[in-house]
Amino acid sequence: MSFYNYITEKRQDSKDLKLVMEAVVSDLQKYKTDEISPGILLGLIQSGKTRAFLGVMAKCFDDGYDVTVVLTKNSVALVEQTIKRLKSEFELPINSKKLYVWDIIKLQNLDQLTGYILENKVIFVVKKEMKNMDKLHEIFKEVPQLKNKSVLIIDDEADQASVSFTSDKTKIDGVDFAKIARSLSSFRINLKGRNSFLQVTATPYSLYLQPEDLELNGDETAPNRPVFTHLLEPHNLYIGGEYYFENATNPDSTSYYVYNRVANDQIDYLNGKSKSTTTYNKKSLNNVLTTPNFKSIRDAVINYLVGGSIRQIQEEDHLNPWAEAYHSAFVLHTSVTKAIHSQQKDLVIQIIHQLNELSKLDLINILKSPYNYIKKSLELITTEIPSLDRVMEQTKAALENEYIGITVVNSENQVAELLGEDGQLRLDNPFNIFIGGQTLDRGITIDHLIGFYYGRNPINFQMDTVLQHSRMYGSRSKEDLAVTRFYTSYRVYDAMRNMHFFDQNLRENIESNPQSTVRFIAKQGTTIKPCGPNKIKASSIISFKEFSRFLPTGFQTRSKTNIQKIINDIDKIIHPLLSENQVAFLNLKTLRIILEKICESFTYEPQFDNVGLSWDINMVLNAVELALRHKKTDQIGLYYREGRETSRTKNGGLSFTDAPDDGKTDLPQSKLLAHNNPVLMLLKQTGLEKNGWRGAEFYWPVIIMPANMPNFVYSED
Repeated sequence: MSFYNYITEKRQDSKDLKLVMEAVVSDLQKYKTDEISPGILLGLIQSGKTRAFLGVMAKCFDDGYDVTVVLTKNSVALVEQTIKRLKSEFELPINSKKLYVWDIIKLQNLDQLTGYILENKVIFVVKKEMKNMDKLHEIFKEVPQLKNKSVLIIDDEADQASVSFTSDKTKIDGVDFAKIARSLSSFRINLKGRNSFLQVTATPYSLYLQPEDLELNGDETAPNRPVFTHLLEPHNLYIGGEYYFENATNPDSTSYYVYNRVANDQIDYLNGKSKSTTTYNKKSLNNVLTTPNFKSIRDAVINYLVGGSIRQIQEEDHLNPWAEAYHSAFVLHTSVTKAIHSQQKDLVIQIIHQLNELSKLDLINILKSPYNYIKKSLELITTEIPSLDRVMEQTKAALENEYIGITVVNSENQVAELLGEDGQLRLDNPFNIFIGGQTLDRGITIDHLIGFYYGRNPINFQMDTVLQHSRMYGSRSKEDLAVTRFYTSYRVYDAMRNMHFFDQNLRENIESNPQSTVRFIAKQGTTIKPCGPNKIKASSIISFKEFSRFLPTGFQTRSKTNIQKIINDIDKIIHPLLSENQVAFLNLKTLRIILEKICESFTYEPQFDNVGLSWDINMVLNAVELALRHKKTDQIGLYYREGRETSRTKNGGLSFTDAPDDGKTDLPQSKLLAHNNPVLMLLKQTGLEKNGWRGAEFYWPVIIMPANMPNFVYSED
């Protein structure tokens, strides 16, 4: 009997997936793997990593491994989800008593582990916390046959706890293994039979960006690289950062309409951080459909109801009374505080209640604008769009009949109670609004998530944490994407976009040469961290590759009086350099002068909702300097155009414009110029008030990296 053939045939796994799983098992057999030099299976957020490592496990069972220890995140919900998944996928081997699965903390009677059972295959699911780890040690100590078994250790969500460092001044470099990592190391040392260690993650920064030559426990050194890495390609329906951040500049893509900018003061008020009060005042709650305090969350909820109603109408199957009804989800994640979650639930209840109190005429007037907004993205993929009247009727029925579930999820036990048999968050109602914090992160799958309001806005962004909050990643249909909306501040959105490009560049590095080293450069001042400081001594990161673009967004210009001299000074530098076709070359010193003057013409103030968006030209200049060294040149191309009328915002003010260059003319010509040199694309804007500016000409720069650049990933350490 082949476990691998059973599971791959049952799931109808693709050829590509089987090739990856088989390659992982081959390398586990070939290389010595442990917690210092593991094997890695690297996927994307919500991309099918569990499916892949279960296949690896099955193949290892066929190849002589007896026991698998699955380490999960410190989460009751994720342990339960993992157990359900194992019992579902290995249903026949379990029923035929060829495979036994235990949540290790629930295995109280060790006499259950008889000789017969240990002649078959065994899976222990272990939560990454010390009580579970102590139980693992106890079982292998009290059942001596286990020590001699061939053991496969699969570390799911591997960047959580397993490879981590804590501050310890008694150790060289001031760091030491954290408790879970030490416990795992001790467990493996005591095993007598063959054992292998596979880490599975989508956020590998603490695994790849470890400091070099770091002494651990006095006599071991952590390598900069795992012993092998295999990349798991996402399935055909996978939607991730490429859709949300790269395609978002294309008006012909539905992603162009997904992002909705939220003002910082709106998030502050929603989180009880307004200057006037720490709780929502009664007047605001009584007027939630009109008060400016809750405009963004009100718009988000109404957009969700419209989008969900449209999808319900599209998915109706009148010919099959047993067809599964379309249910959707909306997540509100702005705080980890339970008191705030409770307030937010009351707020959403009030929005729903007051919408229900409206007459059909008043309701249709409120739904008209969001309907037309969503219709724009729907028109890109289908001509079958329900009428506004039909959508209003569907929404009204949901309001009147209480088809909208509002659930606070702020504990692991609550998440566990809400999981279905498939391990996903259950969507019991046609509309499901989930309010919560940390518990709605990694490992939790939410189907048909078409609304995501994210308001976590820290001083420093921790990459693995923020990306794991991106529950909108995963399997999504084009119809769902057309009504999907994502709400956050522009600062958060911009940080998430930078994280996507960093993550993508790191994966491309690994794919092109799995044994290559990551290229680093010292960098100060950015606010994104690759992983938690308890995992690695690294902080700010940036990245770029060929034709990467750097540009300021969200800025406002200073007044015409204040910037006219600055613009004239830049003109005097630029115009003598230009040829007839408005291109030229300049050096790094001149580029710095130009960018510094341009930054002098920008302002970032609360009234323009752009505090925290200042452009870091030092980061740009570091990248340009590295590109010049790589290309062995000191010349930077200059592409100049004037008379541009780019608006400050797009989508009716819902987002800041992030593409002042014309993709059909400016970008192709700049790329030609960037064959051997970085390029400054300098676009002189009219700055008209009708376009959201202040009636003054200004310069909008775009830096283009040269062709054939390797992927560079930066850390300030």
